[in-house]
Amino acid sequence: MEVVYEIEKPAKRDVHILGTTIATMYDVRKIAWYFDSHERILKWSIDLHDWEKVLKISVIEGFEMSELERFLNSKGYAVHELSG
Repeated sequence: MEVVYEIEKPAKRDVHILGTTIATMYDVRKIAWYFDSHERILKWSIDLHDWEKVLKISVIEGFEMSELERFLNSKGYAVHELSG
């Protein structure tokens, strides 16, 4: 299952692909407000069927990924950048 949310905002984008421990729709609902309301996050999706629970996130250039990592860690989720 892949969950996709997108907010249209014109800007230069950076795309990050991350492995996570987000595993269920309950987990997605628990964090979705952060992604949906963050002014620098343009689009995000998470593949709950992939064994690495891949989170793809498109952000305005300059978004600090450490902020995202701190948020997810505070909610009990691990996250790591996947090499492409």
